[in-house]
Amino acid sequence: MIASFPGRRFQLWLYKVSHGSLLVRSPKGPDVGTNVDLMFAGVEFVELPRHLRGVEFDHGSSDDVRRAEDAIGHAVDPGRVFVLRTDGRRHVVVAAGFEVREHEDDLFSDPFE
Repeated sequence: MIASFPGRRFQLWLYKVSHGSLLVRSPKGPDVGTNVDLMFAGVEFVELPRHLRGVEFDHGSSDDVRRAEDAIGHAVDPGRVFVLRTDGRRHVVVAAGFEVREHEDDLFSDPFE
């Protein structure tokens, strides 16, 4: 497992088509003093709901790779397949890379600028 955030709520926050940049953020609030960002670069495929609770972030399984390949229509490097698990479901992101970042920046800050 890459990271686990059992008590946090995440949202599909920002996608920039021009750079294939995706931000999934757990915003800070009254009970938590930091934002947690799951940032993806070179995104080729996204299968995420808008809201996610209790996220576990990991590399994709062989089944996840096959599902992504079926959706995209071509072979995918397994090292580019990531999964966000929440509420017993697996949500796939295919991207060239990622970064997990916890910070106290403004709620609406854009980490890609």
